[in-house]
Amino acid sequence: MTVDLYHFWSSVCSVRCRMALEEKGVAWNSRYIDLFKFDQMEPEYLAINPAGVVPTLVHDGVPIRESTIINEYIDAAFDGPPLVPADPVKAARMREFIRACEEDFPAIVKLTYVKYILPKLRNRWGDAELHKQAARRPTRFYKDIHGRGIRGEIGADELADAGAVIEGMLDRLDDTLEGRAWIAGDFSLADIAIAPYMYRLYALGNERFWSADKRRNVHDWYERLSARPAFVTAVSWPDESGGGYEEVGLKTQAVGAAE
Repeated sequence: MTVDLYHFWSSVCSVRCRMALEEKGVAWNSRYIDLFKFDQMEPEYLAINPAGVVPTLVHDGVPIRESTIINEYIDAAFDGPPLVPADPVKAARMREFIRACEEDFPAIVKLTYVKYILPKLRNRWGDAELHKQAARRPTRFYKDIHGRGIRGEIGADELADAGAVIEGMLDRLDDTLEGRAWIAGDFSLADIAIAPYMYRLYALGNERFWSADKRRNVHDWYERLSARPAFVTAVSWPDESGGGYEEVGLKTQAVGAAE
């Protein structure tokens, strides 16, 4: 049996899948896709993921795509602690929350790309090459975000709207966690789905979003979440190209501590 994960160190969706693999205790091989070198658009990678996004799980030669689908597959295909609650109602609540994450939290892509990723890409590539690579993106979402970002068309109002979406999601998370330790009652793929977004907010200096005074339930949940060994491994994965945190302008955080 071989398990290969094609991933990038700071990709939130890659973090999700690394965390699920670690929670299940699955031995896996790292197949590194350097997004700053546009490895995701190379023909060899597009052959297993035509959307040109990470991650992709390849299990015994069979590719599985899209992080939430990959994580359901990981839970079903491998032994280890269950990540989907046995109770049907809890499982439904888990999937409802994952759907909400998929709808709302991509707003953080705009904040990350415009404020941190794009300036670093411009240090490595000229705008002509960045326009070329944006046009090559197979998916409409990333083609739009990257193209408009390079052209300077994502303004302060749009970024403020993205911030408001994130605030609303955090309010929902705080309400959901009232009286419970984990999102669906039991630790599940719902907690894993949102974990890398929370880490990204923390890395961007936005820990103020869930201070003990502002969102106590989220604060306490993140303390529990960030202490899990699988979380620490997933978010601490090194940049295998050697770039590290400074490459994208994110501050290094001590994992396992929310404040």
